[in-house]
Amino acid sequence: MRYARAVVSSPATIANFGPGFDSFGLCLDSPRDQVTVRKAKSGFFEVKVKGKNTVPTDPMENTASYAAIKLAESCGCNDLGFSMTIAKGMKPGSGIGSSAASSVGGALAMAAMLDVKDKGLILEAAAMGEELISGARHFDNVAAALFGGFTVVSDVRKRTILQIRPPRFQIVVVIPDVTIETRRARAVLPKKVDMGDAVCNLSLASGMVHAMMKRNVRAIASHLGDSLSVPYRKSLVPGYDAVRDSAMAAGALGVSIGGSGPAVFAIAQGSASKIRLAMAKAFKESAGLASESFVTVPGTGAKVESLS
Repeated sequence: MRYARAVVSSPATIANFGPGFDSFGLCLDSPRDQVTVRKAKSGFFEVKVKGKNTVPTDPMENTASYAAIKLAESCGCNDLGFSMTIAKGMKPGSGIGSSAASSVGGALAMAAMLDVKDKGLILEAAAMGEELISGARHFDNVAAALFGGFTVVSDVRKRTILQIRPPRFQIVVVIPDVTIETRRARAVLPKKVDMGDAVCNLSLASGMVHAMMKRNVRAIASHLGDSLSVPYRKSLVPGYDAVRDSAMAAGALGVSIGGSGPAVFAIAQGSASKIRLAMAKAFKESAGLASESFVTVPGTGAKVESLS
């Protein structure tokens, strides 16, 4: 390793982002994981986790350390050894890319220590970390966390990622006290879909990309509809319809499910506090669920905070 210590912050993300199932991702400015990696003797691996959010500490079961190991292997590093500390900024299974944040943080930290600049290698290693949790190598969350802004996985076979700088708008995120594993969320989806639903999503997804490029917030919000995943996954989010309706009544421009859920997010301009309270109240009154919530804006991706 060229460096002995790296500190990386890696952000939450919203995968799928409306009609872009397994394709669209939006980086959030906050919350963030912080991953610190220190060089250790060859063959020594240690993972420590700070905060109330529990994740595995086995280096081969933790997404951050696993991604770091895979990044090093891809670069031919044979004398690997490290101590990693992860300060979790988000709850696992919440629908805002917790595992992706850790995966990207681990991969980017190891890349920084090895002086690797190739983001393609970092992206692939981070996706391997995601694979530990979901059972498949998905790129929507990790691409958004690594590159920032709005990302489109336009060709998963070639790992082609399109990057669009979104306009600034408020994102209200409410996470009810329910945990949904990615594998379970994928299991409720149908193997085949109606042609009309497929065409609807294709139209909405095309409009979303145009709206992002035009930096039109209202148009972005109006293209959040989805016929491929939300109709099936909302059954895993008790009170979803009531929360959506309450958000819209409070001034939201658009509402959808974050990733696999249970997070529900709303797009707003100037009325975020009112929307946040309305959504939390709806979860409580319609489903008896307490919730956590925050307001953020689109973010710029993972960052190497220090390197020595």
